[in-house]
Amino acid sequence: MIIDMLAHIGIKKGENYKFESLLEIMDAAGIARSMICSQLETIDNEYIHDCCLKYPDRALGFAVINPWDIDGEEELERCFRDYNFYGLKMNAIRFGYSADRHSVLDPYFELCRKYGKCVVVHGQSDMFSTPDKWAEMARAFPDVPVVLFHMGVPLMYERACELARDIPNFYLSTCGSYVPVMKMAYEIAGPEKILYSSDAPFGDAAQEIEKVRYICSDPVHLEMMLGGNAAKLLKL
Repeated sequence: MIIDMLAHIGIKKGENYKFESLLEIMDAAGIARSMICSQLETIDNEYIHDCCLKYPDRALGFAVINPWDIDGEEELERCFRDYNFYGLKMNAIRFGYSADRHSVLDPYFELCRKYGKCVVVHGQSDMFSTPDKWAEMARAFPDVPVVLFHMGVPLMYERACELARDIPNFYLSTCGSYVPVMKMAYEIAGPEKILYSSDAPFGDAAQEIEKVRYICSDPVHLEMMLGGNAAKLLKL
């Protein structure tokens, strides 16, 4: 079973991307279930919840929260308690904070720990969102899984691989990564630390799957990276 760990849906400037459009991509690529979260520009967790109710066997809802919002903690708790979302999507660059700023992020990680949820994060080599900064949060909350999208490209992928190898609750997700980087992650961190994601609609879901298959021919490891690890992490 293939599980896509990142897809954005909803309204943003110049775009209104519906879950039904994502379903067409999923079906064409052979994806069974997809993590969905709101577009960051126009947060709409209610729409994500509606999609999960309408397509319970295909959609895996994640909350998007601007951590600067006065009622951000209450909104995240509502997403976990009432919507049964699987985790929290964070992007330090988009919302303007340093990814290791405990005074801002700790309350949200505490809620993830309370409800047994994971945190999935934008993690390239941007100054305020480097792999080391997210790794600091993973170390501070060892029972909260942290999944780093983009594997630290373009400048910090080696460090991301080392961190995933060394920190038990720190994982890497494939979307937007180069094939040599994915191969390095496979060799350094191991298949148990890699989760497939497409970053739809910005990434090509089928192409991202083929990149995973290109770096590995072991059927057991492929099953882990394409869906097994995600299923375990999300307790499916």
